[in-house]
Amino acid sequence: MKKIIQFKESEVSKIADLMKTSSSFLIFEYQGIDAPDMTAVRKEMLKSDANLHVIKNNILNRSLKKAGIDGFGELVGPNAIAFGNSDEIAPLKIIHNLSKTNNCIKFKGSVIENKFIDAEKTISISKLPNREGLYSMLLSCLTSPIRGFLYALKAIEETK
Repeated sequence: MKKIIQFKESEVSKIADLMKTSSSFLIFEYQGIDAPDMTAVRKEMLKSDANLHVIKNNILNRSLKKAGIDGFGELVGPNAIAFGNSDEIAPLKIIHNLSKTNNCIKFKGSVIENKFIDAEKTISISKLPNREGLYSMLLSCLTSPIRGFLYALKAIEETK
């Protein structure tokens, strides 16, 4: 019996350390997702330097307490946690894309840069473009006036 308790305590410590060191994580309910879809999500997570864990609620609740994270309340139901390492938004986007095809996913909330974000805001953030997309939008906005000016100069030159 003591080995089981030691194992659970080590799992709690491991998950709490992951919560503290990862750039973001998302907790969601996954009831009704079949194994092939979950495997596809895990593979997609690995491609974007993120990972997915299915953890018992008792261990997950204790890990949240140990990491000092409030806001999730007492978790019930089959929950999974997705950790993002390099890109904070990647796990949110992957799970949001899965929720488009599977209506059974329910967001519980997320933590980005050590700040709790509720389920509604998590869904809003997951709809944003990724970092490269945001950079290209910003670059397009910055170059638009210059491009317009150059087109005007070219039009003046063609009329002469």
